[in-house]
Amino acid sequence: MLFRIQSFQQKGINEFTLKQMMKKLQNATRKKRKEESICKLDIQLRFIQGKYGYIEQFGVQENMGSVISSIIAFATLSLTEIHRAKATRNEDSSWQLDTAVWNGDNYDLTVTFRPVSNEQICPTTWLASCFARRGINDQTKPLWWRESRSKITSYEHISKAVHMVMKGADVQAKNSVTSIRQSSITKSIDQGASYQEVDRAFRHKEGTGTVAVHYDMNLNDRLRERLTNFE
Repeated sequence: MLFRIQSFQQKGINEFTLKQMMKKLQNATRKKRKEESICKLDIQLRFIQGKYGYIEQFGVQENMGSVISSIIAFATLSLTEIHRAKATRNEDSSWQLDTAVWNGDNYDLTVTFRPVSNEQICPTTWLASCFARRGINDQTKPLWWRESRSKITSYEHISKAVHMVMKGADVQAKNSVTSIRQSSITKSIDQGASYQEVDRAFRHKEGTGTVAVHYDMNLNDRLRERLTNFE
């Protein structure tokens, strides 16, 4: 009534009220961003390299954690994308991961790993070790097949596996699995990669849509080879 007395039109009142309601909703749902500690990728890679000679002695979960850590480091896939991935070994010793991206623009994604100079941290080596542990009848089973339970490993289980490796590498407990992806991108930039190269190679979510979903095989291989340089 007060607004009407002041000669405000009903339409203006409704628009004002709607804006205030939307503002409250946006404030309630807005994501809070804060500074996060990012673990150095080299710490993780050195730990994986040190474990290379003991692959056959690994428990299933420790092996799984090392495989996933290597994949995240060299492809920056999210844990959910890795969990639903399918793996195929190619005749040229490369490995292909097929998954789906459901964040923003939904699309199917194929990532191909080719051997890098340091095989001890290479995803191709660790993926091969994963299947080498299986019996003949389980070779065609899904990537994260859990033989002891005769079912696919849950997301929670593979998350615990990665955290086991991070703990073994003395990565601070406050660091999340996402920090492996962030540190991989950060290291590539530190080594001279342009932001456009990072967008194209790592599908960085802040990059433009066109750049982020188009890939350059040679670029990816070059950046991955650089990541092996940590001595």
